[in-house]
Amino acid sequence: MKSISAGFVVPISDHNFNPFRNPPLGSLYLLTILKQEFGTQIDESLIDLRGVTPKNAVYHVPEKEVYLYSVSTLDFDDVKQLVNELREVYPGAKHIAGGCHIDIFPEESSEVFDAISLGEGEESIKRIFRDLSISELKSVYKQEEEIDLNNYPIGSREYLPKSAVVQKNILIKEYKGLLGTSVIFSRGCPYNCYFCANVTRGRTRFRSPDLILEELEYLKREYNIEALAIKDDQSIPVNKEQARPMLEALVKAGLKWRGQTRANGVDPEMIKLAKKSGCIEIAVGVESVSQRALEIINKNIDLDEAKDYLRFLKQEGIDRRLLLIMGLPGESEDISERTIEFIKENEPSSVLLSLFSPFPGSETFRNPEKFGIKLNPNVPFDHYINVFGRFDQNEKPFKIFEYEEETPFGKGKNMEKIIEEYQTVQSFLRTNGYNDY
Repeated sequence: MKSISAGFVVPISDHNFNPFRNPPLGSLYLLTILKQEFGTQIDESLIDLRGVTPKNAVYHVPEKEVYLYSVSTLDFDDVKQLVNELREVYPGAKHIAGGCHIDIFPEESSEVFDAISLGEGEESIKRIFRDLSISELKSVYKQEEEIDLNNYPIGSREYLPKSAVVQKNILIKEYKGLLGTSVIFSRGCPYNCYFCANVTRGRTRFRSPDLILEELEYLKREYNIEALAIKDDQSIPVNKEQARPMLEALVKAGLKWRGQTRANGVDPEMIKLAKKSGCIEIAVGVESVSQRALEIINKNIDLDEAKDYLRFLKQEGIDRRLLLIMGLPGESEDISERTIEFIKENEPSSVLLSLFSPFPGSETFRNPEKFGIKLNPNVPFDHYINVFGRFDQNEKPFKIFEYEEETPFGKGKNMEKIIEEYQTVQSFLRTNGYNDY
């Protein structure tokens, strides 16, 4: 196999308040696999464009034979512009992309890139580079089989400077000064919330406790990590047989951490074990204080059970971060007042308040009429932002959609009313310190 120079491009991500808060774990993971599989036959690197303005991005990209991208919907327009500019500067290079947006829009993506990768990418990326070495790159690669995460190495952080791996303020309160980073130990979500654009639904697969501990010891040894932001969909899994090995590995690692969970179904014994393992805060996906809206979006949680769970976390000395969405189909006319009362009653450490958007890939995007939604076909992909006004009261939401006057769930709210309600609650959060994070 001939030697190939390849750069994995991390998008600008200017829609993130702090794009350096989370390392690009997926890109690091795939680069590590390439190095393990091909050694010196591939000269692989990370091209990190976070914090760079779109008009200047091309000037930060060195020449490579192959450029790789993992593309989200919010980043697609910026990546498309960059690819077009790079084709003028480096006309012989190949551009290959995977990621959630590519899975959702394969035909449109194929018009931008020389090849696309659909589904999980661990085996596809190997096939891509074998084909590149013999000048037989295909236009589409699809990994049909479900992989075992334990067959692949932990993600090396060597492709980033230490300053982009290690962050303070990963945790809250007295733990703010700890050196921290992000990790992920599982893949897949068994739930089917209709607002969610997660393309890796299905059985959740976990790294083995040995691999989890190997990664954590590596981060402690090489980067002096003391704190973790665990990015798994469920950092305390509902299934005890999945939760216990992961949490016991964290006990051995001796680090402080935060993560997120569902608002119901988590075993109290596993919460106690999470506390023992160093958990100081859990983000809880309540989503809405309207039981009717929760049913419509197929969240399948009970608000009374969610309150019980929040109380139990508090009893165990674990802080609670509420995840809430406003503007969902079927929510009540007094949703802003009810949301504020719910927050006051449950006293979370912080709140992340989102504005509902029928995000590409979600059921609400695929079948909007089912929810009485009228999508605006002219909205750019980078307008699908669902958090506004956390720190700047003048930051205004984009109008992605409107409800029909009559929906399957009753009279539809107009977008001006939804935005007004959202801004009312966001103002309450800013005034009372719930947005500090």
